[in-house]
Parts: sequence; C-alpha cells; structure tokens
Amino acid sequence: MGHLSYGFKECVDYCGFDNLPEGLEQFYAGYPGQEDIHFIERKFLKEVFEKFNLPEKEQRLLIKAAKAVEEDPILFHFSKFLVWDMCSARNRCDVDNYKNMTPVCMAEYGELYSFLLLLACVVPSIKLLKERGVPEHYYRDIPFQPIKSQLEKLVRDDVSVSDFPWDMNFYTCSIFLMDRFLFIPCRFGDTFTMYRNKVSGKVTALKHGGEEFRRDGQFNGINGVYDKEGVFTTLWQETEEEITANSISPMGFVERNPVTLIKKEWTEALNQGDMLLALHVPSGPGYNPERLKNSMVLALEFYKTYFPELPIKGFWSESWLYDSRLSLVLDYDTSNIIKVQRQFYLYPIKEGDAMLRYEVFGDWKADETKVELKTSLQKAAAAYMATGSRFNNLSMVVLKEEADQTDQMPYITQEDIARYGQIVDSHLK
Repeated sequence: MGHLSYGFKECVDYCGFDNLPEGLEQFYAGYPGQEDIHFIERKFLKEVFEKFNLPEKEQRLLIKAAKAVEEDPILFHFSKFLVWDMCSARNRCDVDNYKNMTPVCMAEYGELYSFLLLLACVVPSIKLLKERGVPEHYYRDIPFQPIKSQLEKLVRDDVSVSDFPWDMNFYTCSIFLMDRFLFIPCRFGDTFTMYRNKVSGKVTALKHGGEEFRRDGQFNGINGVYDKEGVFTTLWQETEEEITANSISPMGFVERNPVTLIKKEWTEALNQGDMLLALHVPSGPGYNPERLKNSMVLALEFYKTYFPELPIKGFWSESWLYDSRLSLVLDYDTSNIIKVQRQFYLYPIKEGDAMLRYEVFGDWKADETKVELKTSLQKAAAAYMATGSRFNNLSMVVLKEEADQTDQMPYITQEDIARYGQIVDSHLK
C-alpha cells in the first residue's frame, strides 16, 4: 500500500501538529493503511446534517474542511492513521493521550480539524463493533450525544472541542450506558494493592509506602490544609512470609497504625496496571444502590460477551459524591448519595473540594458564605464548612466478585462507620 512511502517523522514534520500522543510511532509501524477516498464518509455526514437540521452554511463549511484534508495527500494519509489508532486506543486503556489537534499544514479550516477527526471516527468504530457482533442498540445513540452540542456551537461560530479526550469516548463508541451508568475500560493506577482473605473472602487494601497523611487519614496538604503535628508517612515492609503496611479503611481514609498480613492467608485481588471499568454518573434520577448493582452486573456481562480479551477485575470511579464527609451532613435513610457510597471500597486521593463546589454551589471556586443557599444539600454543606471543615473527592473500587452485592454494603461494616466518626476531622481538633 502507498502509505509506506510516508515515514512517521516525515508526516509529523509536514503536518506540524501541536499535540500528538506519546508513543504513537510504534502504532504507526503496525498501521495497515486505508484506501478510503473520503476522510469522513459523505453518507454519514448527510445523515448528521439531516438529523440535526444543520443550516446550509455550516454544512458547506464542514464539507469544504473535509475536502481540504482529502486534497493534501500526507495530511489525509496521516489523518486516516489517527482515526485507525483512536478507534482502538480505548481498548489499550490509553486514557487522556489524545487532545485537541491543529495541523499547521492546514492553512484554512485548521481550527475545525479536531471536530473533523472525531467525526471521522464514528463510521469505522461502528464497523468494529459490528464485527464483534455487538447489537446495535448498545451503540446506536452514543456518538450523537456530543455531536448535537458541537453542531450547536458551530452555528454560533465556535469551532472548538472543549473536552477532546472525554468526547472521544463517544465518537469512538467505546463508552457504554448500562441501565443507569456509563462504563469504559481503564487501568488501575493508584498506589495501593488489594488482598482477599482465602478463608473469609474479606478484602483489604494496603497503601504503598512513603506517602504523607494527616491524622484524619487524608493526604497531607489537601485543600491547602496541613497537619504539622499529626502527619504520618505510610510504611511498606515485605518479607517472604508477610507484609506490614498501612491499611485503607473502606470509608476512605488511611489508618495510622500499620497492620501485618501473613501472605499465605491472602491472595492479591487488585494491583497497579490491572484493568477495571471506569464508572461515570450521568445526571438524572435513579441514582440508587439497586440501579448501581443492576448496571454493574450488566456491564460485566457485556464486556465478558463482546470484549472477552479484556481481563476486567472490577470497577473504578472518582467523584465528590463519594466523600464520606457527606454522611455527616446527609441522612442515610433518605439520601441516595450516602446509600450508594456505602456500596464501595472508598479510598483517599489528592483532589480537594473544587468539584463539590462546582456541583453543589455552581462554581469551581464558589464561596459558600456568599452563595444564596436554596437546597438542603447546599445548606448542610455550607454549615459543615462554616466549622472549618472541608470536603474532598474520593475514589472507589468495587471488585467484580462483589458487583452483585452492591445493594448490601459488601465492604463497609458498622465498625468502619463508627471508626470513621472517631477519625474524621481529627487534624482540626
């Protein structure tokens, strides 16, 4: 095929992209080349134009921009390679490698290139799913979610793609809605290892060594709050027979006193580099443990059936919704936020309260003392912050063995909840 006449470096130097993912050259070496005459299939473009009633002017603009790519042999060739690679990047779990791209060689319409590149992924992605035998109802609507708002922006003369890596999940049809939640493969990268007891089946997480925590078990310095007197550093001592390390409570904090596990009594359940399904929470009703469990069970079944080569170990997610501190201000009996977070194995991360400020008070830097408090959550959160306490995001994992118990609190015990009550905000006392 003709593509061999263009070397990787030649393409990159000629196109002059401002952002290319690292390590792309190795994938270029395996690219078989594509003989398509169009960058974006015209039949698909026509379908998009009709579906969203796009005005003539914008239709002509997109077709001209697509033609500009097709009329430049090197850019066209390299763009087809990028589409080929993007359509498989998610199964390698390359999370945020791809970002907005503007080729210098494209004198006109260069600003539109990122959107065109995403649009060009839809048809080949659907073809790959068909080849896997994935029923159409799983992906029929996925790519059109970001296209709608992108075209609305285009009509307002805004050609930018505001969140390329997130939107790419939809254009490449690699994120799937299972009942209530969205799922996409990811690699577990946090600094702890989970173990399962061979007799009881109980799971525990041990934090890796050398990280600083406040006495409330959150990272030292989170939200700019340090604990000079009570700070401790995590320990990891391992021999042939045992591991001594700081455990993570499933309520989402690191314990100060290390524990010792006898290796022959435990098996490793989750390690860095293992594959999980990232769970994303779309807005709307039905955020409850029953729907969570149903969604997780469906997701495991889906990936086992259609992506059997992916060794999925469970689920991962990060959110302001998982902050155990919310359980101090919301009532378990009436709050689905608390009912859902109790189904997870929670653990601390370095994110502060910006996401909560945005989701609860409407601005990433909202000042809770100056916002008009309308909802009960706003009032409760502001009252808690008035005491000097602060919220922060937590992450969670659920191992696949517990997915069908995520309406029965598979990890968190009443003792864990009581222990959390003793330790929370202890750095402020």
